Amino acid sequence: MLGKRNWPLLTAFSIAYAFFLTAPAVFHQDFPLRTDMEWGDVLDTPTPFVVFVLVWLLVRRTLVRVDTLVIFPLLLIALVWAQGQGMHLAGNSIGHQVTEDTGGALPGLIHFYDEQLSHYIWYLGVVALPTYLLIVVWRDRAPASRGSPLAALPAALLFGLVLGIDSIEAAVVPMALPAFALSSLLAAYLCRNAPRLRGVELFVFTGASVLVALGVLLGWGAYYGGWPEPSDLGLI
Repeated sequence: MLGKRNWPLLTAFSIAYAFFLTAPAVFHQDFPLRTDMEWGDVLDTPTPFVVFVLVWLLVRRTLVRVDTLVIFPLLLIALVWAQGQGMHLAGNSIGHQVTEDTGGALPGLIHFYDEQLSHYIWYLGVVALPTYLLIVVWRDRAPASRGSPLAALPAALLFGLVLGIDSIEAAVVPMALPAFALSSLLAAYLCRNAPRLRGVELFVFTGASVLVALGVLLGWGAYYGGWPEPSDLGLI
């Protein structure tokens, strides 16, 4: 693993993550094969497959030893993520067909599944992923790869911005804020006490990403006096 450069794959991961996570908020055009669906719904469907294929490639390219303690937690995170996002996708797509004057319990039930329960299940996987990556890279105990850690910073900036903004839009700040704070503290602790990690692109990328995400949440909260969703502010 010593000769491999991961920053191009990290860049591809960040771009793909940004695209697939923001697509549902941007592509509201009718899907031609089924006009009661939007293009955003269709593009949202492959998101967990794209994300976790790329994460797996990054893990395999970075770690020397990939065992059950690497594979099983990642599988659990993927399952939690897919459960929450699938619930959100279905609730959101159905909710588009419910008019404002619809009575009864249906609108409230759809809102609960779409905007509350699904978001917290989904983002439990999202916020767990950086901590997982930090721990498995530290646990590998392999020599630092001769990568280009600084080259991973632009990708980390993009990923961190999307992490922070999406956490606000998903209204999961009560969970995301302490999670990103703890991940940032863990990254700082490992950076200080395990100098070999400073040369590992995946470690630098992950640590910088959670710092950016934490900065977004703190800055947003300070500027607006809370965490209003970007869509409510007319930003998306």
